[in-house]
Amino acid sequence: MIKKHFTKILCLALSLIMVMSMGTSAFASETDDNGSIPAVEDTATFTSDTFFYNAETGETVAENGEPFAFDDIEFEFEESESQDGISTADVSIEIYLLRGGLKRTSNGTFTWWFNTDCPTSPINKPNIKVTAQLQGNFTTGSTFSNVGSPVYHTYNTNAEYGIDYTWTSTAKTGYYRIKFTLTDYDAGGKVQSANTNSQLWNRTGHAWTFSFSDSASGKYLPKPPANYTKGATSTRPSNLADTYYNTYTNNTGVTLNRSLYDVHHIQPLAYGGNNNYSNLIHLPKATHTSVTSWWAGY
Repeated sequence: MIKKHFTKILCLALSLIMVMSMGTSAFASETDDNGSIPAVEDTATFTSDTFFYNAETGETVAENGEPFAFDDIEFEFEESESQDGISTADVSIEIYLLRGGLKRTSNGTFTWWFNTDCPTSPINKPNIKVTAQLQGNFTTGSTFSNVGSPVYHTYNTNAEYGIDYTWTSTAKTGYYRIKFTLTDYDAGGKVQSANTNSQLWNRTGHAWTFSFSDSASGKYLPKPPANYTKGATSTRPSNLADTYYNTYTNNTGVTLNRSLYDVHHIQPLAYGGNNNYSNLIHLPKATHTSVTSWWAGY
């Protein structure tokens, strides 16, 4: 008899565990009507350092400053005042500021973030929903497609404003932007969408922020495409610098102070570049060091 009761209890316990597991899985994969998944509240303590992971060396590098951000997006909604459920002629304007960008890179994963503020309502914030869709281009940054599923957060309380909500994607060199969609429930469910500007990041989470141009030769340092494949087809000759500076002088009539510059391959040799004069440019030494470091994480 005791054995029979124990068997029943064990079966009941196993059934409860299965039900709980199913419930947990359903919660973890919960989506809204548009297929978006909830963004995660970022509870990490901000240390004023942004950390990056070098996939080649395994080294974790800290850089001072805020996490990288796109330009802010501003949405403006008209909201009609109401009394006892009846709309009046009074109309107010709500302005929302959305911020987002790349927060950190670790172990081959990008962590993206967004947060929202409503400065026109400092006391009672509106009820809204913000959906963020990461978009990427992995060639020249001209057209964009969605990267992963969209994420969202529904703002029901004041405390939810100003918090970073995060999601992840595979770390990959590319041009990225975020498409924000904001639904204002207090404005009758009105919806607006807008894209941020785009930025080029390498796979270790460093943005391309370099620029250099030379008026005498017309040479300039362009943003590279994101689809170079690794594989050298040329080697650097020992007299490369001499050849470059002599050609530069012959073409422009200008003699450069070679102590100020390094000769740089626009398309690196490691990614199929050649030693032609058209693929070379002189960069200030500090700029060259930074550009070379960026390519190490390409």
